[in-house]
Amino acid sequence: MAILNLDETPVPYEYADGNTYHHQGAKTVQSKITRSGWQNRQATVVLIVLADGQPLQAIVIFHGVPGGRIHTHERESWRGINVQVYINAKA
Repeated sequence: MAILNLDETPVPYEYADGNTYHHQGAKTVQSKITRSGWQNRQATVVLIVLADGQPLQAIVIFHGVPGGRIHTHERESWRGINVQVYINAKA
């Protein structure tokens, strides 16, 4: 039997929505305009650690249709990284 600790946290696509960051004293700061609807999009990150301190593979869950555009794009974006990626229509 394994004892573990699990935590999920939402991660918005636009973390700094409406804010800009730059070095103190900068004369100008460039920014991009957020694409419509992106402020409502987010993923869920699940982190799992065993009782002995060993971390398990992280899980990222995106809202979307399995086999759809987001599923295809995100699976490719995370390929080669030690993360499990899932798509859930009701996320």
